[in-house]
Amino acid sequence: MNLLNQRSSLTLCSFVVLALGVAHSLPGEAKNADGQPMFDDAPRAEQQTSDMNSLRKFEPSVDEEYTLGAGDEISIQYPGRPDLSSKDVIGPDGRVTLPLAGPIKISEQTREAAGLKIAEALSPYYTKLTATVRVEKYGSNFVTLLGDVKNPGMLSFEHTPTLLEVLSRGGLEARTDGLYPEQCIIYRGDQVYWVKLQDLLASGSPMAAVRLRRNDLVFVPASATRTITIIGHVLHPGPVVLKHDSTLATVLGEVGGLADAAGGNPEIQVIHRASGGKTQLVRFKDLLKPNSGNEASLYPGDIIFVPKSGLYKMGVVIQDLAPFMTMATIAAVALN
Repeated sequence: MNLLNQRSSLTLCSFVVLALGVAHSLPGEAKNADGQPMFDDAPRAEQQTSDMNSLRKFEPSVDEEYTLGAGDEISIQYPGRPDLSSKDVIGPDGRVTLPLAGPIKISEQTREAAGLKIAEALSPYYTKLTATVRVEKYGSNFVTLLGDVKNPGMLSFEHTPTLLEVLSRGGLEARTDGLYPEQCIIYRGDQVYWVKLQDLLASGSPMAAVRLRRNDLVFVPASATRTITIIGHVLHPGPVVLKHDSTLATVLGEVGGLADAAGGNPEIQVIHRASGGKTQLVRFKDLLKPNSGNEASLYPGDIIFVPKSGLYKMGVVIQDLAPFMTMATIAAVALN
């Protein structure tokens, strides 16, 4: 019996050493050889700033003058010569037909430039003639909206349209998780711009109302579910949908929190599949400290693993060995 007690004591001591080693062997955040965190939110913030700057460059100037286009209904006035006044519709070829001068192309011209061009075309027939152009009805100022919206098609505007207006009129569909599509695409001639729509709407950024140009095409791709997977010792392991403000603490809360087997301070592993399986290590108690700097960035496809506590394993061993151990042996081990 003494031999059995000695073996049990050795086994218990081994698990104590192992548990202490697990508890202190790794820091709460994975670092590289220079001691810097492997994952940092700074590049992400820099990327967001870069995206905003690119979107501002893509946006036309607030005082950009409207240019005429096919389908616009215009009136042409000739100061001092009201008998020459007319109303016209710019044809599909961008032209209107003037008396004496015949067809003249004025599409893609500002109203002022079109007035000068009309006066010049009529100058052989009239002296000191000036012309002014006014848009009576905008027939060319439209944006095409396609994709995952309720009412796709061509949308006409009486002013410079914004992305938010286009999406609102088209009927942007919320997903089953209550979030809006993650992104949309703006096509402008040979230019293509991806807009991180969900981030703009969630943050309340004024850039959601970015100004568009006539003939822009906005495409909203079908939404793909943005999920991560939580496995290990939590109450309800499984997939969790990422929201714009999801954190490691909130997603753990969505699965019911830690199971008893995880212990009080497990070292949570965040496996970033998009980064080749790189693993970020975060201590649970660090998540409870405000501004600890140990929060993990989460991305679709990530896997969060909550391991079993080493102390929990030791407790199971003690429970299994209890019938063979005396109180004196347990006390001796505890004191050592």
